[in-house]
Amino acid sequence: SEITETDPVVGDLIETVSKVMNHMASNLEPSPTSVISIEGTSAVAEYSLVKIPAASSMAPYRFPSQGSSYISVPGEAFHSKARTTIVGLLYHTMHRFYKKINPLNTKISEAVHYKEHKIIVASHIISLKVEPPPALSRNLSGAPLIRIVLAHTLSTEQSNQMVNNTNKLFLYCAFLDYRSGTGVWSDEGCIRIHGNLSYSVCICNHLTNFAILMQVVPMELTKVHQVALSSISYIGCSVSIFCLTITLVTFAILSSVSTIRNQRYHIHANLSCAILVAQILLLISFRFDPGTLPCKILAILLHFFFLSAFAWMLVEGLHLYSMVIKVFGSEESKHLYYYGIGWGFPLLICIVSATSALDSYGEVGNCWLSLEKGAIWAFVAPALFVIVVNVGILIAVTRIISRIAADNYKVHGDANAFKLTVKAVAVLLPILGSSWIFGVLAINDHSILFKYMFAIFNSLQGFFIFLFHCLLNSEVRAAFKHKTKVWSLTSSSVRNVNVKPFNSDIMNGNRLGTSPTKLNTWDKSSHSANRIDLSAV
Repeated sequence: SEITETDPVVGDLIETVSKVMNHMASNLEPSPTSVISIEGTSAVAEYSLVKIPAASSMAPYRFPSQGSSYISVPGEAFHSKARTTIVGLLYHTMHRFYKKINPLNTKISEAVHYKEHKIIVASHIISLKVEPPPALSRNLSGAPLIRIVLAHTLSTEQSNQMVNNTNKLFLYCAFLDYRSGTGVWSDEGCIRIHGNLSYSVCICNHLTNFAILMQVVPMELTKVHQVALSSISYIGCSVSIFCLTITLVTFAILSSVSTIRNQRYHIHANLSCAILVAQILLLISFRFDPGTLPCKILAILLHFFFLSAFAWMLVEGLHLYSMVIKVFGSEESKHLYYYGIGWGFPLLICIVSATSALDSYGEVGNCWLSLEKGAIWAFVAPALFVIVVNVGILIAVTRIISRIAADNYKVHGDANAFKLTVKAVAVLLPILGSSWIFGVLAINDHSILFKYMFAIFNSLQGFFIFLFHCLLNSEVRAAFKHKTKVWSLTSSSVRNVNVKPFNSDIMNGNRLGTSPTKLNTWDKSSHSANRIDLSAV
């Protein structure tokens, strides 16, 4: 169960246990010359009751005497002329009930600045009561002061939040303040002086119930960076959508040309289609609020099409591997495998993810997968797999191209062979999804450069596909010239079929009533030959 600081149950229980133990200590039969000490452990807490006679020289006191979490009181803080009673409690599980503390209901001013982010108790709760109260410095830079060392007790999820570089971590030395009637967490008179992710060391100028409180605040980009990155994404996606549309139309028009009618351009077209639909849906999703039905539907579609884009990037890599490094399978069998990988696997992953965690789609922040419930791994895990595989393929292919270029340089002295290697890498990068490496590197606020690089290169992926695999591609340009020539010849044939006899005779230099010359016969055969060419194409 989860208890917040507004529920007095746990706070009242801690106060009750403390009062009972103080009452037991006060009723201990004092000894005029010796120290009385009772120590032990129960289901609730580890405890210590100590009664020290007056006029005893006081050494520094530590509770508990063993362990990584303890409170220590310096000897000079005790009143040697009075009988001293000490009650110590180290609660075993009380801290687990404080999981969602509202910062607005605390007396911790720094935590209130981040009121949207809840606080948890990150250590055991420890208590020490000394009667008469020790003489402590009011100034936290003076002496003597209470020293508190507390080990952090966190779940795996909480530990991951601590080490996550995208989060800003706040650790507070706090205590339960009962002056208002119920226990309210406060940091008045306490300060954390040092520690790490495993423990904290605090100094305080009073004694009561202490614990370490943790507040995790996700780091956000400044407004300037948010606007800049958003603008880059809008412009880049718009340019990519335009370029991918042209690419698909070009591939469709040239599909009858033999050099374009092959698996490589078929894969390019499927990749372009997946990225095109994903980026259109992405721009549409910006206009819907999280938690709405349209946003949830868009989140599922975005998941599918972005996964499909990655799957077709994997197909690009596998096809490249089969062409350059190791040939496997027939063209028809590879065609079926490629479609299964490109559209089948993403569909299967989305069905499993949507049916098992539908509430993780389009609920928080944007129309995408939830980062809190782990559903994001249904996208991140396949994407990372594709990136790793394609980077490996790219390295292997680059080595082969470099070796060929080096051999050409040795034999022919052609320095352009090395330029060919660089060009080949530049051409392969967009279709293998290498721009997403910047997305992996852009993990915290200190890597703002990678965020910009990812926004630029990833939103312009469609532009680079159009540039390298359509506009600057020699095969596509040659096919387009061929297609233009065919259109020209077809248009010319149609015009010659529809001309009037008079004009035809005049053009051929014949008079009316005379037979056509051999030139006319050659023309017809020429057009016939062109028609045969067209049918072949």
